Amino acid sequence: MKAIFFDLDDTLYDQVQPFQEAYNRTFSSITDIPILDLFKKSREYSDKVFSLTESGEMSLEKMHQYRMMNAFNDFGYTITSDEADAFQQAYKEHQYKVSLIPEMKNILEYVSSKGIPVYITTNGPSAHQRSKLESLNLVEWISANQVYISSEMGYAKPQKEYFEYVNQKTNTSHEHSLIVGDSFENDIIGAHHAGWCSIWINTKNKAKAIETIQPTYESNSYQQLEKLIKELY
Repeated sequence: MKAIFFDLDDTLYDQVQPFQEAYNRTFSSITDIPILDLFKKSREYSDKVFSLTESGEMSLEKMHQYRMMNAFNDFGYTITSDEADAFQQAYKEHQYKVSLIPEMKNILEYVSSKGIPVYITTNGPSAHQRSKLESLNLVEWISANQVYISSEMGYAKPQKEYFEYVNQKTNTSHEHSLIVGDSFENDIIGAHHAGWCSIWINTKNKAKAIETIQPTYESNSYQQLEKLIKELY
């Protein structure tokens, strides 16, 4: 494995943190919904329609409304599109104030000291993702041209073409590529079909979407991930 490709959301930083902050501002009167469970539901719904936002069939605004209105509905609450919009605005503001998970900083410093090429591979809107990356202050290890964002490429994870495009642009081969990410559907299934190795960061104890597909490695904590990376390299 000659190059490491890190996912962004819920890999380099914890998405639940800005989600919690936005919830506290927008829905403080609702106190009986477990925040982590609501977050997971919202991600499930956004994943369902992600391809529609990439193709332009659904606007990002409508997707944000859809995922929160449906997530709340699963817990017996009805929220309006205006409330979903207010939540999204607060969520977006806090996403631009995120910080790198300490173990991820250790990992980036370690692999850089070993001379291992490092890249970011992420789905999402270009400006939004790059603003989050700027907040994380990764310039010490990763430059802007080492970032591969689906909306800038015309492909998205888990499409095999996404991984092939990244290999071509980085002059790497699939057998020497390792992706580190939290999404089984996007990172692990995509890597499997592209012939990449993978580390699934499963700190939230998610079930595998397809039992017959296995990540090369699975890590249930960032401490475990740091130890694994140092063993591999």
